Amino acid sequence: MVKIKIKIALLGLIVFVVAILLNNVVHASTVNGNNLKISNVDVKVSSKTLRNLSNSQTISEEARPDYPVEFRVEVRNNFTRSQDFKIRDITVKTTIEGIDNGEDLKIESDRFDLRADTEKKSFFDFVIPLEVREDAYNVIITAEGEDEDGTSEIAEKRLKLEVNKDNDMLKIIKTSLTPAEISCNRKNVQLATTLLNIGNHDEDGVSLQISNEDLGLDIRDKIGTLFARPNEPESRFSKTYMFNVPSNLEAGNYPITLKVLYNDDRNTVAGTVTLIVNSCAKAIAESVKPAEEGSSVEVITPKETGKTAAQPEIPAGTVVTQESPLKGNILVVGTIIVAAIIVGIVLVVSLFRRRG
Repeated sequence: MVKIKIKIALLGLIVFVVAILLNNVVHASTVNGNNLKISNVDVKVSSKTLRNLSNSQTISEEARPDYPVEFRVEVRNNFTRSQDFKIRDITVKTTIEGIDNGEDLKIESDRFDLRADTEKKSFFDFVIPLEVREDAYNVIITAEGEDEDGTSEIAEKRLKLEVNKDNDMLKIIKTSLTPAEISCNRKNVQLATTLLNIGNHDEDGVSLQISNEDLGLDIRDKIGTLFARPNEPESRFSKTYMFNVPSNLEAGNYPITLKVLYNDDRNTVAGTVTLIVNSCAKAIAESVKPAEEGSSVEVITPKETGKTAAQPEIPAGTVVTQESPLKGNILVVGTIIVAAIIVGIVLVVSLFRRRG
């Protein structure tokens, strides 16, 4: 009888221990994110889409500098509808490690909630940097949220993104005109340009031609060597060229061609920038616009108010004198009479002398 009781007690203890272990296993699976899943990942590289990529897979389509890459990440709440557990404040983040001069490129979604047994897709759009090293880069996709019990839900997927580059590749990354539009002032137009080596090989003997026959432009510049060193100044060339536009050039749009020759002149890259030339006479006419015919012009004359101008205040004790207009006139008349008498005396004296 005692042995039976001992066996029953041992059996109960075993059941208790097993229950605790199972509870720990269930709790561990919840913490490890078994209820929040990254259910699908599609990747679009340039114009080609690769679907349903698995964990640790290398993206078969190779990316190149300046290529767009889009990740479409679907996240699922794996709780059943009967469990009816919502996962809240979910964020999805996609990171391409070390691709931007050693720095990560990362994009994070807005927060959202997922009901049980539902999915949501997020989109992450990247552009491969122009200055990048040819390599395979880690892509880490993570989803994090919290269920209604306050338990953290985490899911992760890793991929590999390969970036390949052409051996010989130069690119015109900037072209601008200052000013881009001219009229009367046609001197000192500035054309700024920047070239970049985005290939694997150093390029020797690089030259640049800038031309437009109507503008009289024919610039030829020997640049020299552009090195294949991403994010280093030796890989790029920047310069501003200045020119004058003929004063008798007709108004119009004038495309200026830039042509870069490299790899022993076997490779070329070209670009254009347009200068807008307006008529000088038209510009002057527009700047001075006369009144339109038929328009009335109102002349405003100050109205008489009947008020005299305010006189300045005279300090006490000050003597003010004012000359009469009549006194001024008498002085003038007196002066004239005296002059006439003198003239008369001179004439009389002169007459008596002649008689004598």
